[in-house]
Order: sequence, then C-alpha cells, then structure tokens
Amino acid sequence: MAQAVAIDSGRHAGLTLVLCFLGVLCEGLDIQSMGLAAPRMAPALGLTRDQLGPLFSASIVGLLIGAVICGRLADRYGRKRVLVACLLVFGVFSLATAAIRPFDALLLVRLIAGLGLGGALPNLVALAAEAVTAEHRAGLVTRITCGLPFGGAIAGLVAANLAWRDIFYIGGATPLVLAPLVALVLPESQAFLEARRSTAPSSTGRVNFLSILFGGGRAGATLLLWTASFASLLSLYVLLNWLPTLMGDLGLARPRASVVSLLFNLGAAAGVLILAELLDRSRPRRTIALWYLGLALSLVALAMVKSGFLAAAVAGCAVGFFVSSVPLPLYGLAPCYYEVSIRGAGVGASVAVGRFGAIFGPLLAAGLLGAGAGASGVLLALLPIEAVAGAATMALIHRPRLAD
Repeated sequence: MAQAVAIDSGRHAGLTLVLCFLGVLCEGLDIQSMGLAAPRMAPALGLTRDQLGPLFSASIVGLLIGAVICGRLADRYGRKRVLVACLLVFGVFSLATAAIRPFDALLLVRLIAGLGLGGALPNLVALAAEAVTAEHRAGLVTRITCGLPFGGAIAGLVAANLAWRDIFYIGGATPLVLAPLVALVLPESQAFLEARRSTAPSSTGRVNFLSILFGGGRAGATLLLWTASFASLLSLYVLLNWLPTLMGDLGLARPRASVVSLLFNLGAAAGVLILAELLDRSRPRRTIALWYLGLALSLVALAMVKSGFLAAAVAGCAVGFFVSSVPLPLYGLAPCYYEVSIRGAGVGASVAVGRFGAIFGPLLAAGLLGAGAGASGVLLALLPIEAVAGAATMALIHRPRLAD
C-alpha cells in the first residue's frame, strides 16, 4: 500500500482486537493446562515422570505443524475461516483430554488439540495486525498477546480451586463458545480481501515457501525471528509445563505451587504490557538489555528458593514478569516483515520455529531432572539460552519494517 492506513476503521478495528485478545486468552488457558494438571493428573492416571515429557511435547508438536499449515491456508482461504476451524478443533480435543485414560490415546488427543492451537495463533496475529495502521501494529499486536498469560492465570486459578479435569473442561468449553461468536461477528481482514482481489486466486499457493521466508530482503529478519523465538520459547515452555513440579521439588505443597504458577502468569501479563509500552517510548536496545538482566536475576533468585512460600511467590512472579514477556513482542514484530499476501505463512513459520524450542524445552527439563540436576539446575540452565534470545531480539528491533 502507498501509505499506512487503518485497515478496519473504528468499530471493526476495536471488535477485531477484542475477539483476537479472547482467542489468545483461550490459547493461554489451554497451553498451560497440562503443566498445571500434571501433578494431580499423573498419579490419577498412573503416569510416570518420564511419560510427562512426551505428553507435554505432544501438543507442542501439533502447535508446530498447525502453525505452518494453517498459516499457509489462511493466505489462500481467509484468516477468519481457518481461525473458526482451529478454535473448534482445540476446544473439542481439550475437552477430550479429561475423558481419555490410556497413555497412547492421550498423546494423540493432545497432538490434535495442538494442531488447532497452532493454527489459531498465526491467524489471530495476522487479523490483529491487519486491523490497525502500520505505525501502531507492533505495539497493539504485542498487547493482545498478553491474553496468553491472562489465560494461564485463569488456568492457575482453576488448578488451585477445582479438580484437575476441570482445567480441561473450562479450557475446552471457552473456545467452543468463542468460535460461533467469531463466525458471526468478526470481520474478515480487509487487507486480505484487497490482496486477494489484486492477485490470481491460486497465486499465493504457488509462491515458493523459501521465497516467502528468505526472498525480498527478508532473510535477516526471518533468521533473527526464528532464533529469538526458538530460544525464548524453549525457556518459557520449561516453566509453563514444569513450574508446579519444580516448585514441589523445592519443597512447596501442591496448593502453594499452584499459587506460584498463578503469580507467574499475573507477573507475565503485567510484564508484557509494560515491556510493550517501554519499547514504544524508550530506547529499545537499552530496554531489552535491562529486561534480560532482570530476567537473569529473577531466575537465579527462584533457583535459590528452598521451601519458603513468600520467597517462592515473589521470585515466581518476577520470573513470570520477565521470562514470559520477552517472547510476546516477537508476535508483534513478525507481521511487520511480511506483506499481506504472505503474512500468514511468514508469521506461521516464525510461530512454528518457536514451537521447536517449546518441544525441546520440556524434554530438556525432563532429561536434566532424570540426570539429577534438580529444580535449581533446570532453572540455571535457562540462563545461556535466554542470552541468545536477548541478542537476537536486540538485533531484530532495529531492522527496517514494512509500512503497508
């Protein structure tokens, strides 16, 4: 486009952002459901600790595959249609998680739920990005992603007060309620519709996938996005899936470990809003550097906690504030480097590579715990990984962005 114009003006833009926020909130609720349910779910179903790692990673494998496939489908058939289908899939299979008992069947259910989760996020990001002007795109898209930790906080509240199956009942019912609402009232992206009118119907599907990612001067931004996403999500998913268990290993009772997880998510929600504001108003590199310093200190503090609840609560909230917030600006930045006609594929690929880190993270934690590293060893092992994420993010935020 010749100038930065509002894609969906007024009421439509606000409605799109609200519905996208609710969709991201559903994702956050379901993504953390396994980690929060695991301490009670494992003994109830006779699952061993070695089985928890693959079970955590099954939905993340689905997230990866869903992000790539559904991002491409959205560029051909529309963001809204694909989003509704994804909400229905992960809603149904989240509900099914509470009813399935054999381990192999549970793996399959979590894999399929992950397909829906993975497909939803690139479309939520693309719809939000295309509802606002280029000038405000990164900041506003980053802000709607605070639905991820808010959803996790809701899951934490459920885990602290209800049975483990209720986490999946609520996590599955919420997207099933949202899906018809999205189908009825969410406007399709006008930028997508205009792009489709100006190109041949099948031309997007014939574009070489490598050209989308690395052509047109996008290689540097793509590689930095991938590096930052992989490293930051690796660390985040270790904590999302293992934090209640790690807190138990440090001596906290299960109800108190669930409260620490709740504070982790509340800290995360505050962190992403504050980080987005600071990146808009101050020197981005200095802000990122200070953020990662706080991240390192909070991880060390949590690793040093023994069995004191107050210290664990404060450190857990601080870790959530820093660790959970640093990947979220990447969702706001990703749409800024890909044109409308390839945005779903570009954002989907970035999300998918991040999910590789999310798959590896829980398995890494399981391996470290199996080797006797203990909870403190797992937490300290995240420090060099986060250093890589910080360096890539600082390099990325100074690259030129699109002005469509």
